Amino acid sequence: MAVKRGRAEPLLEDVALCARMGWTLTQLRRQPARFVELLRAYLGAVDDAQSRERRRVEEEFESRLRRLRV
Repeated sequence: MAVKRGRAEPLLEDVALCARMGWTLTQLRRQPARFVELLRAYLGAVDDAQSRERRRVEEEFESRLRRLRV
């Protein structure tokens, strides 16, 4: 069975957001739709920035490790 890439199931996204924010699904559904949309965008941008920083640090670490081995 092939794995689909791209957007996750809406319920899965909701559960992930609830876990991250400490909300129940009921509490999430009580939030204004625009707020949830902006929150998802903001958290996505934060995740992207953290991923870029993690890759940068890993590359720097590998580079320094290679220099030590020479």
